[in-house]
Amino acid sequence: MTMITEPIAPWLRDINRLFTAEGAVAGFIPPADVIVDDDGVTVYMDVPGLNAESLEIEIENDVLTVRGERRPPAEVEGADRNVRRIERRFGTFERSLRVPRGMDPDAIQASLADGVLTLHVPKPETAKPHRVEIKASDPRPELQQSAS
Repeated sequence: MTMITEPIAPWLRDINRLFTAEGAVAGFIPPADVIVDDDGVTVYMDVPGLNAESLEIEIENDVLTVRGERRPPAEVEGADRNVRRIERRFGTFERSLRVPRGMDPDAIQASLADGVLTLHVPKPETAKPHRVEIKASDPRPELQQSAS
């Protein structure tokens, strides 16, 4: 059975919501769906407003990490603006997911369409047993002479 988990508890990202003041711009954490099937793992991550150049994907020590930044529109960034309400979230983010051991990093497929990043992580090939052949050799000459 293949398992994929987040190294950090998912409830930690919600703590940010508790400590964000009314009217302040909260951090952006893209929601993700993780689907495991016989072929591997597929991750669907909502990244509206981002393009491929604003995302970075890497795998290291069986952890797949997606980083990026969702920038607010210029009207929100200005310090002299009178912002009434900000409900959309902006900022830099990083999401990490543990993937099965033995992954071939070159086998991961990533695509971005309509604000959804899709990552397909195929299951690694299982290690197949390798049979070692025993070569037959001539008996040692000294044993043949003593037997005669």
